Amino acid sequence: MLRLIAFLLAALFAGMTAAADAVTAADGKRIYREGLLPSGLPLRGMVQNGVELSGGDAACAKCHRRSGLGGGEGQNTIIPIAGRQLFSRPEVRGSERVRALLDVDEIRAPYTGASLARALREGVDPAGRKLDPLMPRFALSDAEIAPLAAYLKTLSVEPAPGVTDSEIHFATIIAPGVAPQSTRAMLDVLHAFFRDKNGGTRLESRRKAAGTEQMYRVYRKWVLHEWTLSGSPESWQEQLEARYRQQPVFAVLSGIGAGSWRPVHEFCEQAEIPCVFPNVDYPEIARPGYSTLYFSRGVALEAEVLAKHLADNRQAGHSGRIVQVFRDHAAGRMPAQALRLALQRHGIEEVSDHPVSGETPVSPAFWSRLLDEARPGVLVLWLDDDDIGNLHGQGEMPSGMENIYISGSLIVRPCRVLLFGDWLERMRLVYPFELTERRQQRLSRVKHWLAARKIAPVNERIQSSTYFAATIAGDALSHMGDTFSRDYFIERVEHMTEQSLSSAIYPRLSLGPGQRFASRGSYVARFPGEGEYMLVPVSEWIVP
Repeated sequence: MLRLIAFLLAALFAGMTAAADAVTAADGKRIYREGLLPSGLPLRGMVQNGVELSGGDAACAKCHRRSGLGGGEGQNTIIPIAGRQLFSRPEVRGSERVRALLDVDEIRAPYTGASLARALREGVDPAGRKLDPLMPRFALSDAEIAPLAAYLKTLSVEPAPGVTDSEIHFATIIAPGVAPQSTRAMLDVLHAFFRDKNGGTRLESRRKAAGTEQMYRVYRKWVLHEWTLSGSPESWQEQLEARYRQQPVFAVLSGIGAGSWRPVHEFCEQAEIPCVFPNVDYPEIARPGYSTLYFSRGVALEAEVLAKHLADNRQAGHSGRIVQVFRDHAAGRMPAQALRLALQRHGIEEVSDHPVSGETPVSPAFWSRLLDEARPGVLVLWLDDDDIGNLHGQGEMPSGMENIYISGSLIVRPCRVLLFGDWLERMRLVYPFELTERRQQRLSRVKHWLAARKIAPVNERIQSSTYFAATIAGDALSHMGDTFSRDYFIERVEHMTEQSLSSAIYPRLSLGPGQRFASRGSYVARFPGEGEYMLVPVSEWIVP
């Protein structure tokens, strides 16, 4: 009986200790990421020349990043401060000669709680050497440093969920409403890419066992899980949580959606799962978050580009009445509302909205009535190929109509909306993708890759974007060593997006720390005339 009581007391004490450690680490996490002390007051630090930082600007993650693995800022190197790097002796790999040249005995000793407190307060390392002047000095009590130290000890130490000794698991998410051929275009690329990654299993396994190069220690077999959602968006969170419980994944690669991506976005943000460049036109823009990286802000970006273009036209003397047509559901109303708000910021208030209900293509009768009653000077269509195609039967363009603008994201095959005469001449496309011969140059690599794997080029945008997402993920992982941290993975993707040799259909891709939309502008283009084969820009690259 006494042994049983002792066992129960020990278990109770261990549980209480674990709970206390969790609370302490949670306080440390807020200090590290947000610059908030356990008291709720902002963290304050002092840098060179007496400049004071407060709150988020003083947070450790501001420089050392969320992973704690540092990086570079201009000419300055930000050292790693995650658990393994801070509280143990820095590892030096290589031959005895290399180790001798580096004078391993001079490498700093591991930090302890006391030496960490001294570094934070006085700016000196365990050997008494001064830290970089850019490192803030903090007036922190022992009670405030303790939770920070507890969190740092856990930071980037253990592999993230979805990683085993031999495998790394990924998911791709397929939302309802996507055309089957579009889903197939994405999956064909992902399946071929994963086969390529895993095709060198023997060679990479040998390198991993025998080599000391950091990039080979990362090797794992790649496993892809297809998470196909069903039902209303309100049910997606539960579906995703169930899939994740069944098989945790390290990251979500690509993915595809026809409407709002918000439920997927919120799931990834809550679980802190990287979601790398999904194929979506309606990304979550109200709360961009941290874990989800998008190519662009989709149709919302197009709306803001169009507003700037129309405002510039107004200054040049164009003054036609703006009429916009869109589908009367949440996704359809979104770009229409974005355009209205953006025009208001440019001082343009008069916009006439004409929502379309139902699922069938917009009828010729609708177009005839709209043109007769609304008398648009500028007609903006947030519609797809089939809807716009029925403009064909409207005869001559009404007098007073200056231009028709359509969405480059919503039009799958621009050739299907080509009209004739004045209609063709006045048609404009807000186009956030590469134009002219540079487009073919940018996509030559992925086209050769597809051809070599006998994948038909059925959707240039989806196939090139999916290939870019998979390639950038592979590049990032190959430079992470054996540190399988999701935060570090995101940081590597940020760093490598602009430098990637694999070009997407979007021009000028880049991501800085904390940026979540890699392409920030769009062209306005016209359709080719007789003897022309490429879309022709009528504007420079517009960044609203």
